Amino acid sequence: MKVSDIDFRQMLKFSPETGRLLLGSDRMLLFRQEAFATLRRLMIDQLGERLARGLLAQFGYRCGLGDFKALDAQYQWDTERDRRAAGSVMHMWEGIALVEGGKSEIDPETGTFHLSGIWKNSYEAEIHLSEFGVGDLPVCHTLTGYASGWCTALVGEPIIAIETMCMGKGDPHCAYEIKKPAVWGPEADPWKAALAITDTSLSQELERKLAEVERYRATTTALGTPIIQVWEGVFVLPVIGVVDARRGEEMTSTLVRHVADEDVSCVIVDLTGIDSVDTRTADLFVKMARAVRLLGARCILTGIKPALAQTLIHMGVGLEGLETFRNLRQGLEGSLRSLGYSVTRNRAGTVSSDADED
Repeated sequence: MKVSDIDFRQMLKFSPETGRLLLGSDRMLLFRQEAFATLRRLMIDQLGERLARGLLAQFGYRCGLGDFKALDAQYQWDTERDRRAAGSVMHMWEGIALVEGGKSEIDPETGTFHLSGIWKNSYEAEIHLSEFGVGDLPVCHTLTGYASGWCTALVGEPIIAIETMCMGKGDPHCAYEIKKPAVWGPEADPWKAALAITDTSLSQELERKLAEVERYRATTTALGTPIIQVWEGVFVLPVIGVVDARRGEEMTSTLVRHVADEDVSCVIVDLTGIDSVDTRTADLFVKMARAVRLLGARCILTGIKPALAQTLIHMGVGLEGLETFRNLRQGLEGSLRSLGYSVTRNRAGTVSSDADED
């Protein structure tokens, strides 16, 4: 078989009645490029550049290794050159990139193996540019992984492909170079590292990432629920910004735990920083106040704006026992009076005296 005989229009078997697409006996899959772009973004955003690069490179490596073995088992190549060049042709038929070969220095007797060439219209560079814009480093991780996998299967020993130019970092096209690991200098280290990630190291890295995410989540939760003690037994929870379902649950849970664990007599939930509300948000604060009262503490809502007041009325829920004040100062004065303090004002603001003696 000549490399020019590769023709997916003849080689692929579409079998919609079984839900399969076959190349010989191997199942193939078709995906939209846009869908893979979403997957790539999620991997980079959630796992970080290093882990995502390793996963993409190893995915490409397995594709190259598998394509070589599938074709080599099904077809008898006319020449070794056809056998070697089939990988580039497969890349083009699979819609990965247009491959233009360059240098080819291969000598089995001396162990020389050196290939280079150009990739045009790389799908991976396209989606990286659309999702992240121009970067500082090469981005065609699946392409280099594929070339490494194909050539490793071809030679029967490890081969490393690197990207020397990349559209993803502003170059006019992508370019590759392929050699044996021992021949490469430090310039190939990132590609070697990507292919060297094992299940164990990947698991450890994921555990570390998850721990970082959990620490970040705990920090943002604490910042999003700043419970401040303003008087003995009196705490204020200022609510600022948008309160979605997750944040609302975290705020309520944090506040309830605080009331249960600390000596809390009164909680003031200040809503001055909320500009827009809906029935779900309004219901959240009503339930929050009830939860605090069930634990034996008072809960006062302050800073209620007209929109929230109207929403509470239209909700039709029972508002009995819900204490509200116009602003935080009035709420603080009300809570202090309920604790037995006499509160007076002067030009400097609120002044509290000792607790009243009855």
